[in-house]
Amino acid sequence: MKIHFLYYTSTGNTLWLAMKAKEYFEEKGHEVQLYEILKDSEAFDKDECDLKGIFYPVWGSDPPDPMMEYRKKMPEGNGQKIFLVGNCCAFSGDTGVRWKRILKKKGYDVIFGGHVIMPTDFNMPWMPWNVWKRVPEGEKLQKILDKALIKLHGFCESILNETRKVDGKGPFNLLEGVSQRSIVWTEAWWKNHYSVSEELCIKCGLCTRLCPTGNITKTEEGKIIFGDNCIMCVKCYNHCPKNAVLIFKKSINTKKYPRYKGPSKEIRPVQYRK
Repeated sequence: MKIHFLYYTSTGNTLWLAMKAKEYFEEKGHEVQLYEILKDSEAFDKDECDLKGIFYPVWGSDPPDPMMEYRKKMPEGNGQKIFLVGNCCAFSGDTGVRWKRILKKKGYDVIFGGHVIMPTDFNMPWMPWNVWKRVPEGEKLQKILDKALIKLHGFCESILNETRKVDGKGPFNLLEGVSQRSIVWTEAWWKNHYSVSEELCIKCGLCTRLCPTGNITKTEEGKIIFGDNCIMCVKCYNHCPKNAVLIFKKSINTKKYPRYKGPSKEIRPVQYRK
């Protein structure tokens, strides 16, 4: 069977899941191709396959902005079988059933929708989960990944068997989703507090290359400028080699506000955007 994956990743968690799922399906004798949404969404729509999958992070009980925009423009499904795999650090709310409802109207046959708990990928000042959800390292990180892989393999088996299920049903999930989406507007507050420590910055320009919206530019003198098109993916914040990108001045304290460098060394930050 020919299977195509479309993914969006910010700090690497979603790409890790997509790659692990690819390995699983290929071991079962299937052919899998990955498409990155910011570069390959048109090819994902046009290329023929037997089954499609969408991998995405959950941000406040919704997929990230690029996925939201893509979802609006998706072509008619004409019965195409499709599955969804999301990930978050805690709660996914009703994200899965919202995806299914939209895709069903477009004519897709959603055979599965599940969510995996992955490592927290950002700690920053004023975030409510800074105390109980910390960026993990070492054994703690590996334990989360081990549990995620077991769950992902279960998802893959269910998908191949067409065991139909979509996460996000029930009143608690609905309440959770509505609650999270009602406070997403507060992200504008964080967006307005990006800066770069000139003492730490080495003018490598990695942040400008990673930014999925082209929101970060570098002057001839090497000064980093942030625009108005940030989507809070926090790639620049986490992957700066010197932790020079700040969200509020307090985040210069990396012990209190550690950066997430991704789930494993096989996932490289430059792999996200060329």
